[in-house]
Amino acid sequence: VIMEPVKGGHLADPPAEVKKLFQEYAPKASPASWAIRFAASLDGVLTVLSGMSSVAQMKDNLSYMADFRPLNGEEQKIIQRAQRILGHSSTITCTACHYCTEGCPKHIPIPEIFSAMNKQLGNGQQTEAVSAYREAVAGGELASACIGCGQCERACPQHLKVVEHLKQCAKALEH
Repeated sequence: VIMEPVKGGHLADPPAEVKKLFQEYAPKASPASWAIRFAASLDGVLTVLSGMSSVAQMKDNLSYMADFRPLNGEEQKIIQRAQRILGHSSTITCTACHYCTEGCPKHIPIPEIFSAMNKQLGNGQQTEAVSAYREAVAGGELASACIGCGQCERACPQHLKVVEHLKQCAKALEH
């Protein structure tokens, strides 16, 4: 059983270079379809649980899973190229599950802060990142409020170095 094949939606909107790879081969296929079909094509997989937040996303998933066909050899090569591109990405790979925030003694909105930071890391959008950061922390604590207790890291299913990332976010986004 595979859960979150689209990594909390992050693979639904990959970097432009990855989108181009997918569109050149299959112009009508969504990036999410590539992620889900990859997961479903793996040996031994019985079920792929994809989170969806709209009827359009559900229809997209049904369009290629109703009559499922595994990735062919050429598509596997495209996925491998996309993985190499994504492997060089400097974004924080948070899926916004919020497990980290449930026990945070400072009530820091960690996923929202990471999402703001990713605007800078992934797209170089410094102004937008600062604006998103201010919005994210408007009702909570700043990244710099982190006391380094590590509760968030123990709870993180992605095994992120949350404390280190929060320090990075504070340095880059708190002016």
